[in-house]
Amino acid sequence: MSSFPNPFLGNPYLSLLYGALGRQGVSYVRSGYFGQEWLREHRGKVDVLHFHWLDTYYGDGRNGVSLVRLAAFVLKILMARSLGYKVIWTMHNQYPHNRKRDWKAWLARFLCIHSVNVVCVTFPGAGADVARLFHRRRGVILLPHGNYDPVYPDIPSKAQARQELGLAQDDFVFFLFGGISPYKGAHAAITAFSRVASAGNTRLVVMGQCLNADYAERLQRLAADLPGVRLCLGGDDVPDEVVCTWMSAVDCILAPYDEIYTSGMLYLAATFGKPIIAPRQGVFSTLGDREFVFLYDKAHREEQLPERMAQVLSADPRAVSESARRFAAEHDWDRIAADVLRDLEACL
Repeated sequence: MSSFPNPFLGNPYLSLLYGALGRQGVSYVRSGYFGQEWLREHRGKVDVLHFHWLDTYYGDGRNGVSLVRLAAFVLKILMARSLGYKVIWTMHNQYPHNRKRDWKAWLARFLCIHSVNVVCVTFPGAGADVARLFHRRRGVILLPHGNYDPVYPDIPSKAQARQELGLAQDDFVFFLFGGISPYKGAHAAITAFSRVASAGNTRLVVMGQCLNADYAERLQRLAADLPGVRLCLGGDDVPDEVVCTWMSAVDCILAPYDEIYTSGMLYLAATFGKPIIAPRQGVFSTLGDREFVFLYDKAHREEQLPERMAQVLSADPRAVSESARRFAAEHDWDRIAADVLRDLEACL
């Protein structure tokens, strides 16, 4: 099997997936440029091509779709199939983030979905979205996201992590982490925090890579008059050891995204036994009965986000943590790999 892209630093998802598949006997071959030369060279050496984020293959450089690049990409997929490759694609999102949602965006998804052998969806119910939006019903299987237990085998205690970071032991810390861009709602988190900051010793930490200077300035202005807000914005990904310490130290994860479908942050929160606040969309729409998940309606984020933050403040932390860890245990990578291989064999 080869994937496009290969596993890369900054996101352990692909390494976890192909590591688990490797333990099931699937050999991994690093991919190269997806073109005729690579396909012909690796014919007979690689059986399955696994694609993930497709917009890099057909984007026009202006947040839209190039029909010429789209046609070339689809033709290469069909060529790969004619050479004997089996082609699968994981639908991490219905559409790429921060891209135009016009007829060309739909056409790109439609053509790609109907060009591959198998479409993988990441949570139960997403297959219905593939059928409803893109009219494909066969060859759709479940490939869930897994937990991050293998990445963080030695999680420090909350008290130890707080001592290392200089955080007060009795503060309640909300945490927004990851790529900091407008659609992920850090500005909404700061505004909501201003409405709950008086509820005891509450803090908000916003940490991650922020490559949008204008947005970073906007966040700094919003946080200027809120002493409980700490911004840790930089140009690089946060190292895993730093993530581990902070995730151990904080009390609640915020994911107030404008749009969300699959969410690695959900599984990161579960791995560390933390509650998470998110909109009732995508994978979160299936988790309303989980005690560690606190949902709000996207259309009412301004009112409901601070309400959910207040609910987390008064929730039973032990019950929430146990719920999160149960969810993480259900998403064991070896179990996922075994299940997806069984389903792939039935489809391919």
